[in-house]
Amino acid sequence: MKKQILSLSLLLFFGIGLCAQPKVVSEPRVIAKTSEPLTRPAWSPDGTKLLFTSSESGELWEVSACGANLRKASGDADQLRAAVGKNSLLQLMINEPLGVASKVEMLKSLSGRIIYNPALSPQGDKIVFQASRQKGFFVCDANEQADASTLRHFEEGGRAVWTPDGKYIVVMVETNDGHVVTKGELVAFEVATGNKSVVFSSDKYIAFSPAVSPDGKKLAFEDYATGAIYIMDIQQ
Repeated sequence: MKKQILSLSLLLFFGIGLCAQPKVVSEPRVIAKTSEPLTRPAWSPDGTKLLFTSSESGELWEVSACGANLRKASGDADQLRAAVGKNSLLQLMINEPLGVASKVEMLKSLSGRIIYNPALSPQGDKIVFQASRQKGFFVCDANEQADASTLRHFEEGGRAVWTPDGKYIVVMVETNDGHVVTKGELVAFEVATGNKSVVFSSDKYIAFSPAVSPDGKKLAFEDYATGAIYIMDIQQ
C-alpha cells in the first residue's frame, strides 16, 4: 500500500510538473485589426487593455481586453512595455542600450553590443533581453552587482515575455527561407532548466510578439501575415 501511495504521489508530482508550462486552450480570435499592420502587443499592468503599435506610422493603439474600444492612444510604446516593473538595471538598459554592457560587470561579455527588448520578471529578480549580433536571448540577475555567472544565454527566440509566476519565458521563433518569413511559432522556456515546449504553432498564422496577460489566462500575438492582433486563452 505504501508503495502504491508513493507511486501515486510521484505520478501526481511529475504530472503537475509536466502540465506547468503554458498551454493554449482556445482557438485564436482577432482582437484588433486596422488598415495598417499592427505589431508588438503588450498588456497594461492591470490587464484591462492591450497596447500595440502600427508598423507603418509607429502610432500607439489600444483595445480593451474584451476587444471593445479600439482607438489610438498616447505615450511611448517601449516605455509603456517597460513600465511593468521598475529597476535600476532595467532603466539603464532602456536609457543606454549601447553602453550598459560595458558599465555592468555581469554584462561585460556583451560589450559593444546593443541591448534591447529588456523585460523585468514579475518577481523583480531577473531580466530577459536580447543583444545585437547574437541569436536568441539572455537572462540575467536584476541586481547589477551580480556575478557574471548569473548571465544565461538561450540560443533561439526573441521578443521574450514572462509568465506571471516568473518560471517561464515565452518567445517567438521565426523561420525563413533566406528571403521571406515562412513560419512563426510561440515557444516557452523553463527558466530553471532551459527546457522548451511549443505553446502555439499553426500553418494558418505566422505568430510573432507574444504577450501574456498579468493573470496568465490570455496570450496575445501579432499575425505577421495579416497584421492583425490575435488573442487566445491559455492555462498553466
